[in-house]
Amino acid sequence: MRTLPLLLMARLSMARVLTACLLLTQLWVPAPAAEVAKHRVGALKITVLSTMLADEGIGEWGYAALLEADGKRILFDTGARPQTVLDNARELNVDLATVEDVVLSHSHDDHTGGLVSLRRELMKANPRAMSRVHVGEGIFLERSRDGKNWNGLLPYRAEYEQLGGRFIVHAKAEELLPGVWITGPVPRVNPEKNYPKGIRIKLASSEIEDTVPEDSSLIIETAQGLVVLSGCGHAGIVNTVEYARKSVGAVPVFAVIGGLHTFAATDEELAWTAQKLKAAGLRYLLAGHCTGIEATFRIRQLVGLTRKTGVVSAVGSSFAFDKGIDPLTLAQ
Repeated sequence: MRTLPLLLMARLSMARVLTACLLLTQLWVPAPAAEVAKHRVGALKITVLSTMLADEGIGEWGYAALLEADGKRILFDTGARPQTVLDNARELNVDLATVEDVVLSHSHDDHTGGLVSLRRELMKANPRAMSRVHVGEGIFLERSRDGKNWNGLLPYRAEYEQLGGRFIVHAKAEELLPGVWITGPVPRVNPEKNYPKGIRIKLASSEIEDTVPEDSSLIIETAQGLVVLSGCGHAGIVNTVEYARKSVGAVPVFAVIGGLHTFAATDEELAWTAQKLKAAGLRYLLAGHCTGIEATFRIRQLVGLTRKTGVVSAVGSSFAFDKGIDPLTLAQ
């Protein structure tokens, strides 16, 4: 007769255990794999369309590059002179009419000068060509040096918008395409001052030093690490790399492409920059525009890169995820 109560007690205990397990599973439900996995770009190519050196096309003090990631395309900066990127793209047989998104790294005219010309010409073939421009917050602030306007984008803003284009402002790191991010304004954690001196930002009742607060880069996630595409690196390439690893992914930096604004850096500053890039895992450097030729060679040597992996960029030079750097003839 005593076995029946014991059996009932055992059943009740088992029921309590099952109930507790059920509650736990309701509290913790694993997210679907699609929500956990981050997209990584598989096919990547970056082609330089404006910089100082040129095997083909026209060299200028400016920068622009075409990003192609898994079949999608973004134009990063638009060069200095109105026709440079248009003419260079034609000479290189690069069709820009299918590119709808532009990223402007900052407001200086050597990166914004071709915007209106590109929109006006390419919209003839595709009404949506160059119709969206992504920028960092602060890009439209008024700046001056010696009483003259120093915001290279402001003279083009109204005309570009009249042509049907629109600006999209980013205050923080955001994903533009699967695996492709714009940093937005980069926090200045390290004391890099890679920007022109003597320029002031006009506020409502005062003026402050222009540190180019809107300076933004593109970050591409790949299986080998992050690829950083920089216009001038006014925020500092180390600040940019560290912010990219914090906001996009704490993985090695596979490649840095573009301008670093180190042409006037001291030997000590270059050594510090190289040490930080080496610690981040840098394996490829295609440095152009305001990086400086000597600075590029110094960084290459100090990081431990080679003539094939640390190169001064020229118009038409490129970096591809599967092939590395194609320097063309001049810088090989």
